[in-house]
Amino acid sequence: MWPAVSVRRVLELCKPNLFRQCSRLRVFPEQNMGFYVVKCILLVGLLSVVQPRPTYDGAVYFPKDDDVPHNFPIRPPGFEQSAASNTGSQTVVGKDGSVQQQTSGASQSANLAQDGSSGQLSATNTQQQSIRVGDKFQSQNQAQGQSASFGRDHQALSNTNTNTNTIRDGQSVREQTSGGAASSLQAKDANLASQAQTNSESFKEPGKEGSRTTGSAQSQNLGKDGTGSTSNANTGSEKIVLADGTVITKSFGSSSSFQTSGNKKASSSANTFSSSFGG
Repeated sequence: MWPAVSVRRVLELCKPNLFRQCSRLRVFPEQNMGFYVVKCILLVGLLSVVQPRPTYDGAVYFPKDDDVPHNFPIRPPGFEQSAASNTGSQTVVGKDGSVQQQTSGASQSANLAQDGSSGQLSATNTQQQSIRVGDKFQSQNQAQGQSASFGRDHQALSNTNTNTNTIRDGQSVREQTSGGAASSLQAKDANLASQAQTNSESFKEPGKEGSRTTGSAQSQNLGKDGTGSTSNANTGSEKIVLADGTVITKSFGSSSSFQTSGNKKASSSANTFSSSFGG
């Protein structure tokens, strides 16, 4: 018969969990030690055979591959950018005391896809010039801008321009301003184009002063399916004030439009004119 203490000690050192279970089951009583040792040995064998079923808590699950191909996005083509600008100025003083000044500036930029599928271009130019001789002064400012963009199914162009001219001669002053803009778009389904122009003038001289303005605009929309429309408009006005207080005014306007769709066509036009003379 084995000493109970040695079995007890071995279990306590080697199988602490099993030792606690045997203790709770009172496998180590003070009497009939041999019977209880055999009981403990049988319990060890039973616990060795009957093990708890492992759980899957915290396990990594690998699902079956569905064999579906994965199409990764294709990176867009790269772009090449470039930009440049320059400015300049000049001042000339003549022997007669006249002063001439001139400044100019220009800038360009480009953003083009490496495969040539799309891009943007732009350019601007400015120029200022003035001259002073005695009590006479004249200045002129000009500015232009152009831009273009294109893609696989479209192309767009636009440009703008402005011009200002000022003349002072003693008590007489005259200022003239003009501006224009145009744009066009060639798309998959239609072609669009528009244009506008304005002109204005003001003057003051001994005995009278006044102002004049004119403007015009055109637009066009042509569809690839045969539909289309065009429109035109013109306006103008004039006002003159004489030294005796007499006021003379004139104004005019005209417009026209045309539309077509299949076998249907429509057009319209209008004209206006007015004038007045009074104190």
